Amino acid sequence: MEASGWVLGAIAALPAAAMWCASRWWHGRQRAMLVSQLDKSERARHVAIQQALQARRQVEKLQTELSEYRRASSPTAVQREKARKLQAALDAAAPVAAVSAEEAAARGTPAHGFADTLPM
Repeated sequence: MEASGWVLGAIAALPAAAMWCASRWWHGRQRAMLVSQLDKSERARHVAIQQALQARRQVEKLQTELSEYRRASSPTAVQREKARKLQAALDAAAPVAAVSAEEAAARGTPAHGFADTLPM
């Protein structure tokens, strides 16, 4: 009878060992899946952090460009630019020679430089 107790114990231990192995396999698979999901979410978090930093740099760059544009388009800067362009245009223009009355009479044209259009 003593041997039958050992046999019954072995028979009871065999399904328990099988259940332990199946449980270990199942939970190991679940753990591996959760670890891969965690790695994936960590990579996504890292990418999101990098994109946020890049966006911050772009916003900072755009803000500096906007402030430079605002500074350049201020009323005083615009007036200075217009005055500079006007002065350049005046410097580039050839001086117009005034025609004296004597020269106009010698040419046969009026002093204002336009031909007489009235019939005689």
